[in-house]
Amino acid sequence: MTDTTMPVTLSLVIPCYNESDRIGLLFAGLNSFKEKWGGAFEVIIINDGSTDNTEALLLGNEFYQQNKDIVSVYSQENTGKGGALRNGVLKAKGDFILTLDADMAAPPEELLKWYAAWNGRPAANTIYIGSREHKDSVITKQGDRKVAGNIFNTIVRILTPLKMRDTQCGFKLYPIVVAKGLFDNLQTYGWAHDVELLYKAHLDKVNIVEMPLAWNAVEGSKISLFSDGFKMLIEIMTIVVRTRANHTKK
Repeated sequence: MTDTTMPVTLSLVIPCYNESDRIGLLFAGLNSFKEKWGGAFEVIIINDGSTDNTEALLLGNEFYQQNKDIVSVYSQENTGKGGALRNGVLKAKGDFILTLDADMAAPPEELLKWYAAWNGRPAANTIYIGSREHKDSVITKQGDRKVAGNIFNTIVRILTPLKMRDTQCGFKLYPIVVAKGLFDNLQTYGWAHDVELLYKAHLDKVNIVEMPLAWNAVEGSKISLFSDGFKMLIEIMTIVVRTRANHTKK
């Protein structure tokens, strides 16, 4: 794919919160992507109120210093992952927006495999979501995260019309018009923000397609199986009630 000019422009939106131990992984993933991607792209990194030295490490990194024309770093007060993604998406200018995690558990070059399957261009009005439950995905080191994810997605499938098996993987590709419409009206800023986005997309008749990927869990997950799991349950119930009510009013 390195010798082919991509027919679309791409925005990578990456939220960061206390990622000081992962900044090296983040920029290594971006460097590898830059070497292999055949088209124009930008990177938007949102430092979501980190209390460690994440901001200093981001701004001082050699890759960032040498690529300020394509990499932007913004710092804000802590809002939660959904809020950080929202602010990044609203700043994006590419034809398509890829959201992904700073730990590079799924690096951006995974997108090259998707593009090869599409012959270079994703379909319109479609959200592509990386799925760790896809039969063709290659997954390592999940541990407790797999248990938590399975419980969470079972609840999602019971309470919503969403039937995909992995709503929570951060690796998602949106057409820019779809992304901006969904994120501009996002009300859930916590971990369950994906459910609100996909639920609203489903009601708006946007296609949602699960895609395979290679995914490697990185130590240092900020999700607690019990305390965050309970919060997610409450968030999902709130999302369902609020989204159904708002959709009925349309």
